[in-house]
Parts: sequence; C-alpha cells; structure tokens
Amino acid sequence: MLNNLVSNAAEIGLLKQINSPQLLQLLVDWQRVGWLTALDLAFARFIQQHTAVPSRAECDTANRTVTDLSNNISMLLAALLSHQVGRGHVCLSLRALLAEPERLLNISVESALSASTSASFTPLSAVSSVLLAPSLGNEQEASLVTPTALLAGLTLSDLQQALAHSAAVQVSSEQQEAHPLVLVGETLYLYRYWQYERQLAADLQRLMQPVAKALPPVAQLNSWLSELFDTPQTTTAINWQKLACVNTLRSHFSVITGGPGTGKTYTVVRLLALLQRLHLADSADAQVRPLVIKLAAPTGKAAARLKESIQAAAEQLRQLPASWHSALQQISADSSTLHKLLGVQAGTRQFRHHRAKPLALDVLIIDEASMVDIELMHATLAALPPGAKLVLLGDKDQLASVEAGAILGQLCAGAEQGGYSRETLAFLQGFTQSHLPEFMHVAEAPRHLQHVIMLRVSRRFDDSSGIGALARVVNHGRSNEVAALFKPDSGFTDLHLLQPTQPDPEGQQALLASLQQLCQQGFAGYLQQISARPAPGASAEQFERWARSVLKAYHGFQLLTPVRDGPFGVSGLNALVQQSLSFVSRSASAQGRQDSWYEGRPVMITANDYNLNLRNGDIGIVLRSADTEQKRVVFVDSDNQLRWILPSRLAEVTTVFAMTVHKSQGSEFTHTVLVLPDRDNPVLSRELLYTGLTRAAQQLTLVVPSWPVLTQAVDRPTIRAGQLHLSFSP
Repeated sequence: MLNNLVSNAAEIGLLKQINSPQLLQLLVDWQRVGWLTALDLAFARFIQQHTAVPSRAECDTANRTVTDLSNNISMLLAALLSHQVGRGHVCLSLRALLAEPERLLNISVESALSASTSASFTPLSAVSSVLLAPSLGNEQEASLVTPTALLAGLTLSDLQQALAHSAAVQVSSEQQEAHPLVLVGETLYLYRYWQYERQLAADLQRLMQPVAKALPPVAQLNSWLSELFDTPQTTTAINWQKLACVNTLRSHFSVITGGPGTGKTYTVVRLLALLQRLHLADSADAQVRPLVIKLAAPTGKAAARLKESIQAAAEQLRQLPASWHSALQQISADSSTLHKLLGVQAGTRQFRHHRAKPLALDVLIIDEASMVDIELMHATLAALPPGAKLVLLGDKDQLASVEAGAILGQLCAGAEQGGYSRETLAFLQGFTQSHLPEFMHVAEAPRHLQHVIMLRVSRRFDDSSGIGALARVVNHGRSNEVAALFKPDSGFTDLHLLQPTQPDPEGQQALLASLQQLCQQGFAGYLQQISARPAPGASAEQFERWARSVLKAYHGFQLLTPVRDGPFGVSGLNALVQQSLSFVSRSASAQGRQDSWYEGRPVMITANDYNLNLRNGDIGIVLRSADTEQKRVVFVDSDNQLRWILPSRLAEVTTVFAMTVHKSQGSEFTHTVLVLPDRDNPVLSRELLYTGLTRAAQQLTLVVPSWPVLTQAVDRPTIRAGQLHLSFSP
C-alpha cells in the first residue's frame, strides 16, 4: 500500500503540468483521507464543467497552456473555498493559502499518513512523469500530494491572473452576469457569500446613521438613568451598563457585549423602559401607540432563556417612580427564534419577511448574537423596516455560529480597547462622573466600534472566582498560567482538575474510573429528586412540583465535551454515565431488556419539530405521569408551563447526560465538568474552551487526559476569514 506524501516539491510546479481530470483525481484522494468533503468535490466538478474550453485543436498552444492552468487553479481553489466555508469562513485569502496551506486549511498530514494504509491513491505515473517523491523514511513510492506540493511554484499574481481568466470567476462588482466565484483583490468568495457580506455592510452603514430626532438634554437623561441604575459602589467605577443604554439612543444600531454575569439582560430591560419612555414623552398625543419591540434569539432554547431573564429583570423595575409606569406596562418578555420571527418557509432559504415585505416593528433585540451566521443576519437586516432600531446582545469571546460567519466577533474586534473617536468619548463622558480612560481613544476610529459598548464587570465571576480567572487566562491565550490556577495555594475553591496519574493506557483507565466516581456523586442530587416521586393518588400540583424539581436538579451537574466520538466524547461519556447510575440498570433489569426510555433519561431535541412546537436544543426528562404512570418526556415551554409528551412522538432526540459545548451555548449549570479529548482535534480552540468553562455557574471540573491538548487549544484562537469589518474603516 502506498503511504508516503508529496509535500516539499517547491521545484516541481505540479499544477502547471497536469490537466483537469488528473487534478480532479488528486482531489478524490483528498476526500478519501478527509481533507475534503463530498460537497467540496462536487463543487470542484461543477467548476470543471463551468470552465470547459474549446478542444486543443481549436486553440494555439500558448492560449491552451494559460487556459489549462486557469481552469486548474479555479477548480482547486473552488474545492478549497468550499472546504473553508464548511469550516465557518466566509471567504478564502489567497495570500494566507500560499503562505501556510495545511495550517490555513486545518488539515492533518499525520492523519493522512495513517489513513493511506487503508486507501488506494492515484499512481504518480498517472499524474506526472516528472514528479519525484521526497524521501520520508519509506522506500515505497509516494502517492498522496499535499496542498503545499500542489501549489508549489505559484505566486499570488499567478493565482489572481489565472482566476481573472476563468469563466467561473467574477472580478468586478459591475459585472451584470453572476458567476459562481468572485475575486476581490486577494480574496475569493462564493457569489452568495460575497452578496451577503456586501449587502450586510451596506445595511449596517445605513443603520449606523445618527437618529434624526434630537435627544433630550443630558441632565434629563441622567436623571432617568439614575432612577434605572444603581449608584456605583465607588465614585471611580464606570457604569458601563448605563453607557450601553445611552449609546444605543444615538443611532439605529448598537451592540452590547460582555461575558457571563456582566448584566446584558439587566441592561437591555432598562433600555426597553428608556426607549418606551422617550417615545411616549416625545408625543403630545395621549393615544400614541407604544413602540413595537421584538425579542429574538438564534435558537429556541436561547429564546426561552431570554424570555425568562427579561421577566425576572422587569420585576425589579416595579419599584420605579410612577412616572415610569406607562413605559413599564409596554415591556413584553415574549421572545421567539429569528427563524420564526422572519417566517421560515420550509424547504427553502426564503422567509416571508424580506426587503419588500418588512417586519412590523420599531426595535429588534437579538440575544446570543454570536450564534447568528452571515446568511441569517443578512436576512434579518433585509427584513428591518426603515427607521427600525437593531440591538445585538452577546459574548464576543464565545463560539461563533455553526454556519459561515463570525458577525458579532468582527463587529466587536478591538472593543476591549474601546476604539472610540473624540466625539464618542465626549458623548459618553456626559453620562459618567468617572473619567473614561485615554487609551480608549484612537485617532482613526473604526466606525462600527462607535456603536459597541463592552460590559466589563462580572457579578457572577468576581476577583475571588477561579472560573473567572481561568476564563481571562484562556481568553488572552496564556496557556502557561493555566496549571497554577488549579493548585491548592491558588485560593480558588471553585476549580477542580482531573488528569492521569499514570502513563497510558493505565492512566486513561484510571482517569475514566475517577470520572465515573465524580458522575455518581454529581448526579446524586438528580437521582434523589427522581426518587422523591409523589405517592400514587397525589394531586396534580404535587406531581408538577416534583417534575419541576427534577428539571431544576438536572441543571445542577452537566458533562460537556468538544467531540462526539471516543471515550471522552459525547457517546462515550453518555455510556459511562448510564452504566454507572443505578436507576438505569434497575430499569433494564425490571424490563428484562434495556429500556431506552428509562425514567430519568434526559433527552435533547436534535431537529425542529413544528408539529410539537419543539426546537432543536430543547431538553426534556423522561418521567412517569401522574394519571396513568406511563412514561412521558417533560419539557418546559416558553410560557414556563410543563408539557408531558409521549416518547413515541419524538423522532429525533439524543441522550444528554453529556452534550457538546456547541449545544450548551445559552445554558448554565451549577457544576460543569468540561471533558477534553485525549488527542488534538481540529474543533478545539480558545473560544470553545472559554464557552465550555463559562457554562459553570458555581463549580468547574476540568478533565484533561493530555495536558498538551489543553495548551494547544488555549494557544489556538479561532480566526474566521471575512471582510465585513473592513467596510467600516475610517
């Protein structure tokens, strides 16, 4: 079996010497080892067909050579661009690709070597007679060509010129006919994503225009703000929540970003009251309609959590003076998913609301905005009516959306340093007695940062919090400081570490045994609540209280992991828990077989079910009902009402004693156990670690089978390619 790589052939110029069918065969090899997906390969084939040229007899040799190279480059870059979009990038940087192909594409040469023992690759003789395999310590002929070898000898100018000659590539925004690919300088886009980014930038530029109506005097606004917000504990403290509110008044677009416990929802409910009061005060007509304000989030779980948080925060405002009562009466906590708000049309990318049929609203608040991809954000802004205000809430340091784009991250890039103009600083200074730091001013301030306020004080993770300290260390990429936080002399009582104490494989087995023991302890309270089931004949109210106590107990302890497979992935961890918890084995023995719907099983909906009004990410618990004692799955709906659903009606669910970090976004658990895999994985990143560890409300246990895997993840920030932020340069 052939198992070497062609990887350091700078002198070969392979792409210049092979034709399109031969290149396509090499791309098939890449798919076999997991470097490309079937979709990437299909797109390359589409581009090959799109760039078909006259026969060799119909064109001279020179033109044929140029055309062959142009087609090869177009096909190769189309496959790589599709690969990058699948990884969440909006575009492909040609310069970065030439500099470090494997690193940019996040492909593993080592895994390809191991995969080649079970796969057959294209014989080199079928590709190029001049291609000589480098020696990699194996005398067998090399067969798998790396991106570095394929791109060897090509310059940025070569790529740009070849793409400019391709029939599949658009190089000017003035071209009327759409092409599959768009080249903008050194950056290659899929046409659809180029359109999304360009239109999104234009819509944001429009929303960033100052409001036409003059704001009330500073003294009046300060008086209202002092009623809405608590007085800072010290005179030197800057109330960023207050500044976030007032900054939102300046234009039709604003971003409020901050980590867990910084008070994003606390701030936004006061913003809603302030907006309604301003609106009602501006009108002399007592019958003026209040502002129509809509709340939305990317997922059903996030929308339900937003509603719950808004309701709780709004209750705190009931003690405000009577002058606020009219405004407070107009605050609604009703929230929905963005897809439901826009009116998703099943089976299409279209929505009922769009530029020609906008939403009926005055203000739109989007929570968990880091999870919104570029396509959904583009559709949302397209559906905003003229004059509407858009407010984005979210943690800029969390994981970006699953699909392409990192909109919140790009809009907040540089927010920690402020990036404010003199005009913005002067405006904000009018609403705080503390002097805003000079470092927040930049001479050439990016326009988008004038609309961003970062909340900087966490009420959940104060200076005594180890979780907060770990979050800061991870965020700043200081991997060498992580270990010290878990030492006994650190003083942090909320951080715990599990790692092997022996070499593999004994160390891994011992670690899994320790983790199993931790799960038995951690889920003890959950099992106790299930065992406290009311006696037969108890009232419906007693059964409801019991079910709610079980649902609450479930959030007391949770396993999170970045990966799905392996002993430290979702599947392995769920199996570990189910084997170790006694009620699972009792269920199996009582039935004489394994009962998948055993009482106490937590399940997550994995696909939207519009018939049952359940959303992807909703979590329910299998319990026996009060009336028939038949098993039902109990969910809490958006109105905080219990729903008891037959298991047979649930088509797509998964057990969630353990879940992926991605699925945990928008949730928090009293004690979170973040389990890392035993080997490096492309999904591991700084943002993933931060997101996972900040799901912990009070206690965090970090399970680290391999310390290098942890440090590599801390040192690996997620940088998604996109140029949205460049549209707002001064």
